[in-house]
Amino acid sequence: MSITKKSEIYIPIEIKPREFVSQLLLSGELAKINLRVYLGSKKAIDHLVENKKNKNGVYLYKGGGSTIDKFKKLSQLVSSIAVLDQEISPAFRDYKQIKNRFVKGSLKFVSRLYYVGPEAKKSAIEVLTDIEPSKIKSFGWPRVDVWEPSLHHIWEEEIKKIKSKFPNPFLFFCSDFGCNTEELVKQRSLWVENRGAKKSLNDIEWYRNFYAKNYKRFTEFIDFLEDINCDPQIPNIIIRPHPSEDHKVWEQKVKNFKNIYVVYEGDVSPWLLASEGLLHRGCTTAIEAAISRKKIGFLHNFSSDHDNVSALISTKINDISSLKNWINDNNRIPIDNPKYFNLLKKHTTFSSERAVSKIAKDISTLCSKKVIPSDMNTNETKTKTKTKTLFRIKVLLASLKRSIFKKKNYLPKFTKKNKMQDGINLVDCKHYLSLMYPEENLNIENPSSELIKIEKSI
Repeated sequence: MSITKKSEIYIPIEIKPREFVSQLLLSGELAKINLRVYLGSKKAIDHLVENKKNKNGVYLYKGGGSTIDKFKKLSQLVSSIAVLDQEISPAFRDYKQIKNRFVKGSLKFVSRLYYVGPEAKKSAIEVLTDIEPSKIKSFGWPRVDVWEPSLHHIWEEEIKKIKSKFPNPFLFFCSDFGCNTEELVKQRSLWVENRGAKKSLNDIEWYRNFYAKNYKRFTEFIDFLEDINCDPQIPNIIIRPHPSEDHKVWEQKVKNFKNIYVVYEGDVSPWLLASEGLLHRGCTTAIEAAISRKKIGFLHNFSSDHDNVSALISTKINDISSLKNWINDNNRIPIDNPKYFNLLKKHTTFSSERAVSKIAKDISTLCSKKVIPSDMNTNETKTKTKTKTLFRIKVLLASLKRSIFKKKNYLPKFTKKNKMQDGINLVDCKHYLSLMYPEENLNIENPSSELIKIEKSI
């Protein structure tokens, strides 16, 4: 067990299929330059940070959306807070909405903002006036690094399993309706109104309309699936629900369709790579498909946004006939087209040096004092009872507040399984890191549930 003093980085995972593998890639890069990384569920990382005896290290947050109290508390527990925004993707509809990612006053506690590409950085500098422009970087995304063909080998085992389970060719539809029930429309609208950065009445109304339109498009899409089901000229279709959607509703809606399956397993990437091509309505997975050299079909009639990057680089599908033409056309790989590649470069930073390398080097400049492993030096015994008591008080006060003001519960009840699947475990971490960094001698440990410690062996 290592007792060497090193600077530490804390990386919480909020949605495992979205973040886990790419943050592992970043963790390996950080470990290569002799930093100690703790990667785990948000609960596990926050527990470690709150109970460690030192006040050093860099906390790499997944984005905005939290309260000013969260940032203020973190600033007292670590030396720096950096934000690698997982939601401002190259397919983002309006980068100016970055202003709604941070509660007023929270950015004064942030030392660095990392964005996926030049356009996102440009908009962030324009709308986030509470942080110095020099602290805003566009090094690219670790997720984009993982999408590159040079790392496709890490998915070989999963792809074999998928093709064994689904031996017939299939198309892959990655859903981003978000709201596939009327209840989700209501909950999300209340969330926008009551949580996060303060929004104007126009902003709130925009979101309400957006959610309502997405639900309408979802119902229309189900009708479309019924029309194409069992058509011999159309392969099987595997639908991957969004983590925020009601998966049981998806399963109920397609249960009588013979050639359509709803599957939410593992990362998106191996399912995309195992498929014949991607169908989408403007989501980030279309960017991944382009970088992964897969063909892409844009379902024009089921999207409200026809001008984002994902739509513009894809073949437009308006009806069953155009769907069949796209299926039979094997020569549509958009990244091979200079026009589309130049468009992608505006929204995604491409470089001979991986994003994880640039981010790791920059994070190292935020590090301060070297410490012994935080998991070996905590105040956990003393604070365990206090933490439980405070949590119970917090839950009770929230319940009383809702009762007194007759407030509806505006937090959507997404199951943990949707977000974290089978959780953060040592076997997965060792497997992927061995494939990503076969020449590195990394020490990988599991100090507690859903918490992984990664560092370079001595």
